[in-house]
Amino acid sequence: MLMFRNKKRFMTQSISEHLHEETQVVLWQLIGDQVKEELELDYLQVFDLEIAGQVQQINHRQEVPERERIKVMSLHHAEPIKTTIWCIDDGENQLMLYPEDY
Repeated sequence: MLMFRNKKRFMTQSISEHLHEETQVVLWQLIGDQVKEELELDYLQVFDLEIAGQVQQINHRQEVPERERIKVMSLHHAEPIKTTIWCIDDGENQLMLYPEDY
């Protein structure tokens, strides 16, 4: 089954309330970049966000196949934050959530 392709995207209420929309869009784009590269994606995409000075560092990883990418970027409207966010593909839909929402 192809993960993270042509499915409806949802988010938990806590993501909607606490994660800036700009950051949400960036995370979905990082997944989309790997889809465009035709890479095999795990059902669970993990994003560890760190503050690196005045910019956002995003460590995007998955377990199967094991892959990790780090992106450092300036945000235009959001402040850099430190948190972990998951994106899960359940076969029918995609969900963005905090691990504690699971």
